[in-house]
Parts: sequence; structure tokens; C-alpha cells
Amino acid sequence: MNLPSIRTAFFVCFLLLWSPAFVVYSQAPREPKLIRDTDIAEGVEKIEAATAKEPNPKLAAVNVNIGNQYLKMKNYAAAAKRFLEAIEYKPDFIPAYDGLIRSYEKNGDFSKAIAACKTFLEKNPDSPKASDFRSRIAKLEKAAR
Repeated sequence: MNLPSIRTAFFVCFLLLWSPAFVVYSQAPREPKLIRDTDIAEGVEKIEAATAKEPNPKLAAVNVNIGNQYLKMKNYAAAAKRFLEAIEYKPDFIPAYDGLIRSYEKNGDFSKAIAACKTFLEKNPDSPKASDFRSRIAKLEKAAR
């Protein structure tokens, strides 16, 4: 074989091996997939079919922690959604109700905050924090006027 035919063979092999890589890089860029719950982070609420969730104290605690982070970021709608989810996992979870009431109060939804207090008292009348929730209702009713 002579030198030009070796160069030609090498060039053809090079094109055959690298052409798929060029095709991949020449495609239009794809929109990145979101890996976090941006709808919740942005405060967008979706109406979903209510599904009964199994009690799970760990998931309730995780949702309360995330809700508290949203409260710190002043994203009260997202915080309320997380606290509601925590309540679905553990209906008698005092920190979840406390956070839910705070998020409604900070958002100016005093009627929802009062309703959340009353719901807690209906579901947990013998709770050690029942008196605190009753006094909170009185404060919220004054603030709502």
C-alpha cells in the first residue's frame, strides 16, 4: 500500500468512528428537567384527587422541616402545602399544625388559620397544647377584625 491510500483509509475510519458523536452534539439542546418540586417552591397549587396516605411519621417530619424552610424564605403558600402534607401523614402532629397556622397567619389568611386551629382541637381535644390553640384562636379572631 502506498501512503495516500493509507491516509485515505485512516480518514474514512476516523469519519466512521466519530460521525455519531457529531450527530449527538449537533442536535438542538433539550430543555433541562427539573429535579425539585418547583411548583411548590413557586407557590403554585394544583388541585389533585385526594388519596388516603398511610401514616408515616418520618415523612411528616421531613415535610415539616421543608415547610419551615419555606417559612424562612417567606414562601407561605408552599409552606402551607408542606404542612398540610405532613398532617396527611400524621394527623395529630402538633408542629405541622403550628407551622400551618403560622403560614396562614403570615399570608394574611386569618380565616384559614382559625379553621386550622379549630380542626386541630376537634381532632385532638385532649392534647397538651389544646389550651395554646384555644388562646391562638382568640388572638387570630382579634387580628382578623
